[in-house]
Amino acid sequence: MSDGNVPEGEVPAREGTPSAGPGTVVGFFYDLYDGSGEKIESRRDGPPVLMLFGEPSILAALQDAFRGKHAGEDFSITIPHGQAYGRRYPDRSQRISRKQFEGGKTRRFRLGEVINFREQNRRKSATVTKVGKFHIDVDMNHPLAGIDLTFDVTVEQVRPATADEMAHGHAHGPGGHQH
Repeated sequence: MSDGNVPEGEVPAREGTPSAGPGTVVGFFYDLYDGSGEKIESRRDGPPVLMLFGEPSILAALQDAFRGKHAGEDFSITIPHGQAYGRRYPDRSQRISRKQFEGGKTRRFRLGEVINFREQNRRKSATVTKVGKFHIDVDMNHPLAGIDLTFDVTVEQVRPATADEMAHGHAHGPGGHQH
């Protein structure tokens, strides 16, 4: 706008620095909390998480919160479970034969462990809820289903996406990416 005002909900442009949006890669750190404030996960050590803006592996509500942000900005967003991983369905529990798991007869399963298996030629994930001699009881809900999530985020970098990243549909780390 010519009068210097910025439309409500938009971040003013910073001269010479890109802002997060379509065609950019965002590097960020975060802490994740549940609805009661208990920390679930932290990604503050090591390299930043890289996200190609618009890639489907990142929650849409979280991506929307990045729009217009610049390197060095901090923000917090609470995402209701309906916009995160959905509600928890009590009927998504199953009893699965140990034979369906590689090394299942001798493998030591732990309560709360997230396991992968194949069912009807599809790869699935589940959380172990009970371990028996012949069967494993699992919960097929996403581990974060039914939980409101709060992300405390630090934007480390925002840069234009490369042509390869746009073609592949995801961000590449330092040195590129080989398929």
